[in-house]
Amino acid sequence: MTDEKAVATLLVQLLSGNGSPRPIKGNQLSVVVKTHFPDFDPERFQCRNLREFIRRYAADDVMEIGRAGMDIVYGLRSVGQQQPLFEPAVADTTKTSDQSTPLGQLLANPRIWKTFASPDTAFRLFLATHTKQVTVLRPGYTPDPSWVEIPHISAQALLQIAKDFISDLPEFQRAPLTTALDQPRWWIGFYDLVRTLGLKMRWIYFRRRRIAQEFERAMPEMPPDLTPPVQPELKPQEAEKPELAIQSMAVQSGALPVSPLKRVAADVVQRMTDSELRALTLPLGYVVDALTTR
Repeated sequence: MTDEKAVATLLVQLLSGNGSPRPIKGNQLSVVVKTHFPDFDPERFQCRNLREFIRRYAADDVMEIGRAGMDIVYGLRSVGQQQPLFEPAVADTTKTSDQSTPLGQLLANPRIWKTFASPDTAFRLFLATHTKQVTVLRPGYTPDPSWVEIPHISAQALLQIAKDFISDLPEFQRAPLTTALDQPRWWIGFYDLVRTLGLKMRWIYFRRRRIAQEFERAMPEMPPDLTPPVQPELKPQEAEKPELAIQSMAVQSGALPVSPLKRVAADVVQRMTDSELRALTLPLGYVVDALTTR
């Protein structure tokens, strides 16, 4: 059975924020205490509510430092009202990639991020393989035939990210967050608890990094470049007599039978001028030169 010292210790741990004391609203404290100690009931300690319990059993360490609407804001007595009532802004240190890459587009474009990180969304992601452009398509839109679909992250992968996040936390933080994961829509209560426990920015960075890794794993393999090779330009005399040029190339490549006479004929043709080709003459000097150079 839960005793008052265990509850008071938990309250101090929550407010200390792992060495960075922070204020917490009374209703948030109540949620975490009930999650950590399901049998906790202030009336069992002759208290009407958590506020009276704190005044009676935790007043040496916990104090009321303000109000947020109708709720009481609590902080550590050692820090008192010097602590701000809101979380300080923390710069996002997650490194972004070149926005011309698919990963860079994911990190820079909220629509792409939300589509990928929402397993149940009807929107779809596609990659234009040649331009590396990521596109979000609404339901009913037909993608370009050359685009490749990028599958959404799975619900199981998102749950595993949360489990990995809490695995290294101290027990007083891990226990309520683990309980939250058992709920059907676990991410709602999980996020509220993360904020209450002072882990909001840490969770955001962790989740962002892991989702980016899952995106890279989901990326389809790039198909080979099917662009046909550029054909070499024909020389003027080859252009005028394409059939001769083709025949000469075929002889040299071995596509046609390569008898000695045909080799000689090919060499002779290559030495002829345009006028000689038109006249279809075979100067004997070229024939002799072709024979003597072999």
